[in-house]
Amino acid sequence: MLSTITHRSMATEFVVMLAAEDQHQMDAAFQALEQLDAIEAALSTYRPESEISLVNRSAYDAPVKLSSPIYALLERSLQWSQLTDGAFDITAGPLIRAWGFMERRGRVPSRQELEQTLKSCGHQKVLLNPSDQSIQFQAAGMELNLGAIGKGYALDVLSKQLLAQGVNNFLIHGGNSSVIAQGNQSSDSDPGWAVGVAHPTKPNVRLAGFRLHNQALSTSGTGKQFFHHRGKRYGHVIDPRTGQPGGELLSLTAVMDNATDAEAASTAYFLSSLQSLSARYEDQGEIASFPHQTPSLLAVRKSDRQDQVITQSLGTFNWVDPPATT
Repeated sequence: MLSTITHRSMATEFVVMLAAEDQHQMDAAFQALEQLDAIEAALSTYRPESEISLVNRSAYDAPVKLSSPIYALLERSLQWSQLTDGAFDITAGPLIRAWGFMERRGRVPSRQELEQTLKSCGHQKVLLNPSDQSIQFQAAGMELNLGAIGKGYALDVLSKQLLAQGVNNFLIHGGNSSVIAQGNQSSDSDPGWAVGVAHPTKPNVRLAGFRLHNQALSTSGTGKQFFHHRGKRYGHVIDPRTGQPGGELLSLTAVMDNATDAEAASTAYFLSSLQSLSARYEDQGEIASFPHQTPSLLAVRKSDRQDQVITQSLGTFNWVDPPATT
């Protein structure tokens, strides 16, 4: 039987599940979860005293010195921006704000407003100085938003602590969309942990199931955060290159060996078309990976038939229930 511990942080519910053989390690799981409050306190743009809020207020006027963990996270984020030609970009905060998603009240900005907002975005306008681990913005109005990578980073921090304390068989998820799994769910089952991918607009419908073994997954999509305007649906994942809500896909699940990179990959490739992803996978080495691991992807898009979706997997999955058109 699995043991489950929960902790609310970063606007979602984090859950640690321990395998039966590690149930005696409950205290270690509680201690790991306690780190979430400090992580949120550093990353949240809703807290004026956070490290990221300080950067957003001050980094255009002068360099801001960062803590080592946050500097490393920002450095990794900018590397993902370079790898994906800007599809992943932590400077998209002003765009998220312009579309009303920071306040969870969607709105359609004017073209003039978007053009002006785009001047305050762009990973190329962020300068990181490794000599003193500082950051500086090169454009006024810039702000960082780590919502597309923060949960993955948190899962990796918790996972490393559990492993360091001798907990070897566990699964942690943040709101189901970000998951990391280490070891095995059960000693008498196949290796890894059984996980499922839900239908992007019907969360009670399971599209596919596979096993994660010392791996992480992240799913990006617009099934929960969206609004309608004049008959058109606008999702919350904004393409930082155009300023427009992205993509033809309903959801994109990425599997990698850590949660930070999985979350960055799912965000970046959600903004791609299924045709372009397929073409790039056919050409070996075309898909960007960090540092050298190619993500496995499960893409979901609309079908011509109402309420039906089409799934396509790219890369390697250990299927329990292979995807099917639903």
